[in-house]
Amino acid sequence: MKKEQKSSKSVKKPTEREKLLKELRSLIKDIPEDGLLYLIKQTNTILYNMRVDELNSASERLDRRSGGKPRNVIGGSPLSSTVTVERGAFGRSFILDINGTRKTLGEDEMSKMVKIAHSAEDTIDGATRLHRWIKRNRDDILLDASITGPKHPSMKGIFKCLTQNFSLNE
Repeated sequence: MKKEQKSSKSVKKPTEREKLLKELRSLIKDIPEDGLLYLIKQTNTILYNMRVDELNSASERLDRRSGGKPRNVIGGSPLSSTVTVERGAFGRSFILDINGTRKTLGEDEMSKMVKIAHSAEDTIDGATRLHRWIKRNRDDILLDASITGPKHPSMKGIFKCLTQNFSLNE
């Protein structure tokens, strides 16, 4: 009985990703131009969402390293809230910072929040409306920033930040 000798060149099995890429390449040639445009838009959306997830994860890791305690806290309840908004690195997103908790928002999300803030009758109404929208669309912001309800000081801070720094034209 002869022992089989292993060849010096081993055949590498394709990974799942390689299989999927091969299949996608074979299908692309048959897709019309409008279909390709749709695929490009979908791909950009997927990549954008991945970047947002990465930024949010990095922000959460930083929060955990710093003990996850928001600034201006005595006895577990905030005395005031520091809220800022800055443009993202590529100019297509915004970073909402609530007492050190940083969350990335898309332009459309920021636009909706600015409209809500400017349509409010006063600070309480604005904070309530914004809380409702955030709870429905981005509850991760409420959870990560430990915002317990529409009367939480951070909601007032978000309202003031949006109305003072953004106009409806932006």
